[in-house]
Amino acid sequence: MNAEKTGDFICGLRRERNMTQQELAELMNVSDKAVSRWETGRGFPDIGNLEVLSDKLGVSVAELLKGERFDAQITGDDVEEASSASFSLARYYVEKKKWMNMAIGFLTGAIILLLAVIHIMSPIPITGAKNALSVELLGDDEVVAVLGENVAGYDIDRSTEPDTDNKCVFIGCYDTLWNRWMSKGSKTLVLLGNRSDIDFVYYYPGGDEDELIWKDDSAISSIGGVMSLPRLVYNYWIIIGTAASIAGAAACVFSRGKRRFETLLKLTMIPVCLTVSIIASLIGNFGSIYNAAYYVSGILLLAVLSYLLFLIAYSSLKQKRVQEHTVGQKKPQQ
Repeated sequence: MNAEKTGDFICGLRRERNMTQQELAELMNVSDKAVSRWETGRGFPDIGNLEVLSDKLGVSVAELLKGERFDAQITGDDVEEASSASFSLARYYVEKKKWMNMAIGFLTGAIILLLAVIHIMSPIPITGAKNALSVELLGDDEVVAVLGENVAGYDIDRSTEPDTDNKCVFIGCYDTLWNRWMSKGSKTLVLLGNRSDIDFVYYYPGGDEDELIWKDDSAISSIGGVMSLPRLVYNYWIIIGTAASIAGAAACVFSRGKRRFETLLKLTMIPVCLTVSIIASLIGNFGSIYNAAYYVSGILLLAVLSYLLFLIAYSSLKQKRVQEHTVGQKKPQQ
């Protein structure tokens, strides 16, 4: 099988019928760039397109594979050459598809594994000080936090209020899925500082506001609580994803039955799966999301798995329709 010879043959047959590449592409339900690749020998029609192409150009599949018309009487050499070309083409596409599927499968598996590891190891904020720690004053005026057994780690921030010069310590504790599954845990003692350097200790996240858990008796006043903005805002992503999903669905409706319908459908399902995954992951947690890595990895993991399930279901449905169509065509001949 000679790709350049077959390409010249296709080009000549097209010109005999006074067709442009665009016109042949529309008849074949492919792009004009695909036809150009065929004719220049840089590509070859898929096996599924060979029968349709040969019909549109008025030749047999065997002649198309050989790259020239057969004489009035087909010789054994012609049959052997066409058969050899058919097997060679079949092997080429089998190998191409195998390596492509292996690459896609490896990449998808690596992405899923990476997201799963990030999700398992990402901090999960523990809401409410009573669920995480207690603050105590030692005999040497050192202020310490006693972390519970369920705490995998902690964060500490310090700030001074500009109006009162009160020195505040903010402490937040978190857990991880890995810690929940694998670690028995133990209590941990964390030094926050000397009493003279601390006026208030707040815990975050403490619900709608950071929770005051300790104050020095000599401090001027207590704020009672420091308002906290949500750490992550997903509303815009949901709005954008919903808009993209609606736009894609409208494009699919208008292109139904056309060449690009399948591509549009697969592209549309990306924002659909992402939007549904965001909503599913954040139900009941809007306004109290604190850790980006945990929620983002979980959302992406759910979105990837949802999209893979869609591709599997769509592929099965498509194969079932092809089989039904094939059976329907055979029935009248029986």
